[in-house]
Amino acid sequence: MSQNRLDDFFFGPRRGNHGEVETVVSPTRQIVNTNTNVKTVRKIHPTHITNVNRNIKRIENYYPVTESVKNECFVEEFDCGSDIKNPCCRPAKRSMW
Repeated sequence: MSQNRLDDFFFGPRRGNHGEVETVVSPTRQIVNTNTNVKTVRKIHPTHITNVNRNIKRIENYYPVTESVKNECFVEEFDCGSDIKNPCCRPAKRSMW
């Protein structure tokens, strides 16, 4: 794109000004906005003497690369005991998968 067309694009046509016009464009300023969302998930694991319920959660991590999006995910897990009405939550011990 020619210099005159760039001037017209950024500043509009300059009628009556036939002299040299210099346009200086500064580098684009990059701004990153980070939004943090906290989500609480209650996991209730009932136990019965004759039944065993085993749930396996497979976590697959993917790291896509884009030009403008960064997604972060944090998981906090708590043991809250067996009384839902009077929870006593503490951080869960992490086990090796």
